[in-house]
Amino acid sequence: MVAVSGSNVVALNSAVKFGDCSNCRFVQIRQCSPVSGGTGSIRNRPCIGVRCRSRGVRAQVATVEQASPESAQKLEAPVAIITGASRGIGKAVALALGKAGCKVLVNYARSSKEAEDVSKEIESYGSQALTFGGDVSKEADVDAMIKTAVDTWGTVDILINNAGITRDTLLMRMKKAQWQEVIDLNLTGVFLCTQAAAKIMIKKKRSMLLPQDSLHLI
Repeated sequence: MVAVSGSNVVALNSAVKFGDCSNCRFVQIRQCSPVSGGTGSIRNRPCIGVRCRSRGVRAQVATVEQASPESAQKLEAPVAIITGASRGIGKAVALALGKAGCKVLVNYARSSKEAEDVSKEIESYGSQALTFGGDVSKEADVDAMIKTAVDTWGTVDILINNAGITRDTLLMRMKKAQWQEVIDLNLTGVFLCTQAAAKIMIKKKRSMLLPQDSLHLI
């Protein structure tokens, strides 16, 4: 399982489910560009890769569209939660993971229609998706979101802490309430989501703990 906050990996407790990779050295997470075609595009680059030390070769995780029908049947689709996924970067990540075969929970705060559109697009790729409206700065909402994913798909494998806000203004004009809104969502929200997801990840018995310094973002 992998938990990612913005461009930073904040938690890792991973079971390698795509194929058999004995003696794996590290898991590599690649950033995906939402632009089709060209260098760094979603179509041309997988999001997640596993490098194997045993034979000195890199085995990339197969996406659903890249896999043969026989191997696709053997893939166990990871469950991904993306906060703030109704638009922007969160939407792009949700669509990329859905296109790669993940089961995706699309979290939103207010944009329910946009979230439903993201969910439908993921389903058009042949993947499963659902939406969840909730404020990730509130512990009750976070617990309900995690429970929804677990009740539906049995686990949580990937967490993307994307939700965030800005309240840009001059220092002397900023109200304490505005400051607190940013702290509650951008910091406390990440803590609450990561803590709740980590509890599920740690409980999985078929897990492989990897050292933090073995994880790289490109």
